[in-house]
Amino acid sequence: MEVTIFAPQYYLKSELENFLNDNFFSQKPLSPFNNINIEFLSSLSKNILESKEIKNFPELVALAYWLRKSNITTIINNFQKEINEHEIIVPRGFAFHIAPSNVDSIFLYSWALSLLIGNINIVRVTQDVNQQLELLLSIVRDIFKEDKFAPILSRNLIVTYPRDEKINRFISLHSDIRILWGGDETISQIKILPSKPVTKDITFADKFSYSIIKAVSYNNLSEDKKAIQATQFYNDAYWFDQMACSSPRFVLFIGNQNECEEASKAFWKSLERELNRRSKSDSIDVAMEKLVYMYESISRTEKASAVFPTNNNKPTVLKVEIEEINKFRESCGGGFFFECYLENIDALTNLISRKDQTLAYFGFEKKELIDFAKIVNGAGIDRIVPIGQALNFSPSWDGYSLLNELSKRVNII
Repeated sequence: MEVTIFAPQYYLKSELENFLNDNFFSQKPLSPFNNINIEFLSSLSKNILESKEIKNFPELVALAYWLRKSNITTIINNFQKEINEHEIIVPRGFAFHIAPSNVDSIFLYSWALSLLIGNINIVRVTQDVNQQLELLLSIVRDIFKEDKFAPILSRNLIVTYPRDEKINRFISLHSDIRILWGGDETISQIKILPSKPVTKDITFADKFSYSIIKAVSYNNLSEDKKAIQATQFYNDAYWFDQMACSSPRFVLFIGNQNECEEASKAFWKSLERELNRRSKSDSIDVAMEKLVYMYESISRTEKASAVFPTNNNKPTVLKVEIEEINKFRESCGGGFFFECYLENIDALTNLISRKDQTLAYFGFEKKELIDFAKIVNGAGIDRIVPIGQALNFSPSWDGYSLLNELSKRVNII
């Protein structure tokens, strides 16, 4: 089977197993948080921002800012505050990353954290390499050409290959940790493969996310501030074509009927203006997919009503009753939203599922959100963030403290 090596250099290999052999797996990990790893990520940040094509990819701009030396240093310092005087941090060893196909650059966040810890890494990316991913991989390759990064070059591979149990089994048997992004089916197929008894799995499975808006607070905004909220919501929803797990699919207006109706009308109109400002228009394929999905959704209930039907330059919005949320957990992406009205945020608590990830909010006080999270009590929701920050990656993600998961603590008494 042909395997494509994207980084540290670009070439094809027919047998990944022969290419890796014992020399790759027998390498010692680097020490955690060493200067060369920090400098590598800092160079990656700089090179992304200096790319002439970067203006077309706001997701990569966000990645580049996250990789800045100042941010990486803050992440390290915050983590080290958790380590007591009787512990040291060491790498787990060899990490196998399966990257998702729907959010093609997110693998770099978990790879960066694993690299910071000092782990040896193989990352398997999607075979559907689009322009954004190709740009990112070419920038990574350019940095690997620098002699000073030779220790990282020899310990990291970014590859792709068709779905192949033989290769996945081979890599899994060498893995100390597996970081699995993707659909539930993909993750299940990897998890059943044999691995070491001590191999640790970190899984990022299919998830579902919401935006909640306190209607009275939104209604009191000026038109300029409503436009800012539309921009923030656009960034949450339309980057990655609404296919990221943390992108909102439901928008919940909280308040009485009149307040919610007023907020809904103003919110979607403001988002429509934002789409027009950005000249955002659906392709024929996306428009048709949204149209089909709308009729499929309407067929599941007698209570749905179209707020905005499918239109090439408008969001597609379907109003449903809150108790029917679980009928509409699939998404066609592309800017297709369900909306509900709720008297208060507590009405959502009984419908939360363990597959619910991000709650992006506007108009709520911190205490209200803390009280809500306590009521939910772990039944779902991993992140509660302001609208506009749904896609902001954090070392705490999907309920994992990733630097803890990617490292081991050695107790010295």
